[in-house]
Amino acid sequence: MNLSRRNFVQGVVLGGAALGAVGVSQGRRPMPPLPQMADVSSFTPPSAILNSQSLALGKIFPTLLDPDAIEGPFIANTLSSKDSSAGFIRRGEPGNSVFLRQADARATIPWAPIFVRENNLLQLPPSVTRQIDCSDLLVMNESSTHYPVFGNKARKYEFLLPNLKWSGSERLGTMGAVSSNHALQFALANRVSDLTGDGQPLNCALDMVLFEVPGAPTDMARLAILRSLVQHISLASNDVELAGEAAYAYGAHWLHPDTDSLVPPGGSNEVSALGHMNAIAELAQLLDTAQAWKAPPDVIFVAMGSGSTVLGLLLGVHLMGWNTKVVGVADQDKSPLTRWVVNRQPSVPFVEGNVAQLARSTVEWLHKIRFPGISPDALRVMQHETFLPDATSWAPGYGLIEPADDERAKELKEAGLSLDPVFTLKAWRSLLTMSQAGALKNKKVLFWNTYNSFDYMPTLLSSLG
Repeated sequence: MNLSRRNFVQGVVLGGAALGAVGVSQGRRPMPPLPQMADVSSFTPPSAILNSQSLALGKIFPTLLDPDAIEGPFIANTLSSKDSSAGFIRRGEPGNSVFLRQADARATIPWAPIFVRENNLLQLPPSVTRQIDCSDLLVMNESSTHYPVFGNKARKYEFLLPNLKWSGSERLGTMGAVSSNHALQFALANRVSDLTGDGQPLNCALDMVLFEVPGAPTDMARLAILRSLVQHISLASNDVELAGEAAYAYGAHWLHPDTDSLVPPGGSNEVSALGHMNAIAELAQLLDTAQAWKAPPDVIFVAMGSGSTVLGLLLGVHLMGWNTKVVGVADQDKSPLTRWVVNRQPSVPFVEGNVAQLARSTVEWLHKIRFPGISPDALRVMQHETFLPDATSWAPGYGLIEPADDERAKELKEAGLSLDPVFTLKAWRSLLTMSQAGALKNKKVLFWNTYNSFDYMPTLLSSLG
């Protein structure tokens, strides 16, 4: 296996990667054929619409899209520019790299739009909003009833997938819970998302190590879909917390010896944080077009798991110069021992410590590539002024909810907002708790719904056979 011990551990439990200079490999070893998969072309957006999309960050910082600019990185749209990795030097690990024409040249970052931007701002009815003591409430609803790869995860993959393609990746490994949105959406995105404008997805061989959720039945239909999409799945009980050396030993045992690239849990790394930096730029455009608010939101609530979504929102708020607080609501916690092994912060809740780790490495990386708008004190501002972690609302457990949450979910679904028990219901509970405490009075509140409510089961099971 070409993955180092240290980087495998980081990938499994942190999603981090160190920078190093290597050449891009152009050769490809013969790989066994991927499993048969039925036609899923109906699940992909029209190519003409994807080809017409542009990066919202480029309207704020035009140099990002200017190949002739000198300062800062260039973000190459691989659908429209037809750029490839030929002639580049790669710095960083596959999926978390920048690409240089010469050793001291400007960094290039590949990007490919893989989902259709829509006006996803949702206004909830009075039956819901009158329960919340704030001046106004909007929802950024990253959910689709038409496309299985959409919104929250797709934003990460728009940077992660072309980065893996340019890196020459041939066989991937990743980990997550059986119920992981990342596992299912990444498996599909790997097989169907066009990265070149010529209908070429990454289409790598993909192995998964999936953990059962304690206290919840294993979703066998979901497993059946995943087995139709990937090369191999290892299913693991999760009665003990795997981290550090234990995670390495387990994962190394099950991943294929030819695995050359590890996709971090949740798809979160430094590069994928750009996805939600761009999402904030899109939000600014939506608010302006809708003339909904004359000022930015005062508070954003968002679920917090592997880290790059909440971190991207924090960095996006920083780029926009907003005084917005971002409340990140943890999906779980772990023991002090695991907190120490993974984050070296035994007193800090696990997910919060994970975000802090990723924030440090991401801000360092952004400074290194001279990304515009990232001030020298960006990390301090995020840690002490804009980031409000909620590490209590995750109870009673990962993917488990109280009866009151189930009732709220039904009420919200009737109002047009579908939430899930692993992440977004807990973020909604956090919003209600802060409202009841009077912390949202006279504030404009945005709830960022990261749950894609696409109904996978009947559609994919019938299509995949």
